Amino acid sequence: MVRSEAPLSILIAEDDETLAAALDEFLRERGHQVDLATHGGEALALLEKRSYPLIITDLVMPEADGLTVLRAARQQDPATLVIIMTGYASLDSAIGAIREGAYDYLCKPFKLQEIEIAVKNATQLIRLHRENQKLLEKLNDLTVKLKEMQEIPQLLGDTRLDARPRTLWSPGPVPLRDYSPEDHQQQFLVDLERLRALYKESMLTKDEYQKLKDRLLI
Repeated sequence: MVRSEAPLSILIAEDDETLAAALDEFLRERGHQVDLATHGGEALALLEKRSYPLIITDLVMPEADGLTVLRAARQQDPATLVIIMTGYASLDSAIGAIREGAYDYLCKPFKLQEIEIAVKNATQLIRLHRENQKLLEKLNDLTVKLKEMQEIPQLLGDTRLDARPRTLWSPGPVPLRDYSPEDHQQQFLVDLERLRALYKESMLTKDEYQKLKDRLLI
């Protein structure tokens, strides 16, 4: 069995049973998970239950044509890639499919190697899209984390200058005044308690908590 680098869930919509069976077997041998629809109406019913990253559909089918399947799939998930197959190839039909958002367009009869190349290219594009999504999610997480770190000094307040206890969320500087070693100790305990509260609320990592705690000891 030839395994695909990144197996996909693929919907095949094809009313020609012989071609549908050949595509099903060919793609399963490459590790893909395949659902078969024998006509456009069945394909639309499957799309109501779940989405597919890749769809291979005949252009002309009973109940619903390939473009209808394409529109339904992309309305559900704009990132879905659709490969159109047709035995009624023409320049107009090809242009129409591309304008509707088809990823690729194959004319029947075609070799299975042509499907293999089209699916391989689609797989790489889907993998890149997923990796980009993960990177964007990480970037958003880091942005939120940075914002939280920038807010920590405000959350702690400038407590080193004031021995009077204040609430955890009290920001801003306070007037400078003389204070005793006992005041130092009292204020250290107040600051430490604030750090612990932030740590318990998961606003600080263990490493960040330790670093800020060490700074209080200076």
